[in-house]
Amino acid sequence: MSTEPTTDTRGRRLRDLRISVTDRCNLRCTYCMPADVFGADYKFLPRNEVLDYEELAQLARVFASLGAAKLRITGGEPLLRRNLDGFISMLKRVPGVEDIALTTNGLLLPKLAEPLKQAGLDRVTVSLDSLNDETFGRINGRGVAVKQVLAGIDAAQAAGLGPVKINMVVQRGVNEQDIL
Repeated sequence: MSTEPTTDTRGRRLRDLRISVTDRCNLRCTYCMPADVFGADYKFLPRNEVLDYEELAQLARVFASLGAAKLRITGGEPLLRRNLDGFISMLKRVPGVEDIALTTNGLLLPKLAEPLKQAGLDRVTVSLDSLNDETFGRINGRGVAVKQVLAGIDAAQAAGLGPVKINMVVQRGVNEQDIL
């Protein structure tokens, strides 16, 4: 077996692996899951077609053996998947994994930040496209208020899931005035 690091076609080492645990989300952001496409009658993947945690952990072990040391859990909204803390603890035991991060809209972090930290999650990135309630509600398609996401950020910080990073999808004519 080769001891050379696994690289892509540009010679960059394999270090990061994104693992999507669900296609579902509790928001309908206009740029990601617009309600006119992902409405009430939209057929998400049946649960029996979504890889279970043991299958995902096996894939993580394979990729870790090839050099992936940083794992990022994504979705949809990954916090909607039941027993995510159990999955995180499985990943934490994978040889070679040094860092586990999660990208989320933050709405469920007040309830889940502490159990996720205890399971081994290292940090989170939270999506927040505006601090203006009207703009944010329009973008997220559900009228969710900014304070709900801020509560999630506070919970993540209190649990030690930091540094907490913030993602913003900037859209001309929609929220570019909110960058600063």
